[in-house]
Amino acid sequence: MKVMIDTNIIISALLSPHGQAAKAFHKALRPPFEPLVCPYIIDEVQRKFAEKLAEHAYKLHGFEDVLPLFHIVPMPKDEVDGEVPIRDVKDMPILRAASAAETDYLLTGDKDFLEAFIENPQMISVTQFLEL
Repeated sequence: MKVMIDTNIIISALLSPHGQAAKAFHKALRPPFEPLVCPYIIDEVQRKFAEKLAEHAYKLHGFEDVLPLFHIVPMPKDEVDGEVPIRDVKDMPILRAASAAETDYLLTGDKDFLEAFIENPQMISVTQFLEL
């Protein structure tokens, strides 16, 4: 099962390595799951640490260490037929990448995704993912 891991989950897992997001993050790295990210997510993680979390920048090494376990999927630039809009249009590249990669789940804590009524991929919270 393909799981795209959203920026907020990665950052939460890095900042709180014993928290629920970290547990979900590590679960997604193991079979039967196939972890995915897109370049937008990688850039966003790095940008957030540089802009808002500079004092924790050393924790980025934890993500860089496991990045080879991820499949990095391309991001379609253009709108896709039947695309469901979300409140935060800046997140559309993530949704497009997840859809194009035929992702089963988008693991996120972002309410713009979780409340968007998107069926494919399934938007899934940390709690829901840990219950799988």
